[in-house]
This record gives sequence, C-alpha cells and structure tokens, in this order.
Amino acid sequence: MTTFHTGTGFSIELTNYQLVRKGEYEGLPLYEAVGGQVTAIAIVEEPAIGIETIANSVDQTLVGPVMIPDLKIYRSTGPIGDEDCYWYFSADTIRRLQQSFKGQIKLGH
Repeated sequence: MTTFHTGTGFSIELTNYQLVRKGEYEGLPLYEAVGGQVTAIAIVEEPAIGIETIANSVDQTLVGPVMIPDLKIYRSTGPIGDEDCYWYFSADTIRRLQQSFKGQIKLGH
C-alpha cells in the first residue's frame, strides 16, 4: 500500500448548536459546543484541528480525524459574534453528531 500526507484535512459545517461558557483557556474564553447538526464534511487545506489526512494511492481513499474529543480549537467567533476564543466538543457530542450525520462531503467550505 502506498500512502502519503496530502496537505489537506477535514472540517465540518455545523448548524443549530449552542456554545456554553466553560471558563478560560490560554487567557481566552472557552466554550463547549453542544447539540447541533453537521450539514457537511469538507476537505480543506487548513483544518481547524490541525491534523492532515493520509491518502492511499491504490484505492484512492483519504483517512484522518474529522473531530477530536476535548481538543481546544481556536476560533474567531463566539456566541455573540466576533470574539477570540476556543471551542471544544465532548466525546458525547461528537458521537451524537456522528450518528445524526446526513450531510454531504465536499471540497472546501
């Protein structure tokens, strides 16, 4: 099997979620993202989780994480708009999002 790093990763499009304040992380507000619906998983050049995919050239598949439980992700949007902050998703929230995913796969957002 021939595999190689692609320089791309996965990102989600999320709707109908709530951000719940959980304190601070690295001096910025920390929010847990709860609820919601993933409407798409996109292949992007700069994934928010910072991990790129690996491609298998034989069967033309991409492998990599889409979400990682409790990973603090820097965002520039908080619950009321523009705000430097961090978000994370619990394992339970990720499991629920995975089970309810009926969206699409696409290139970029």
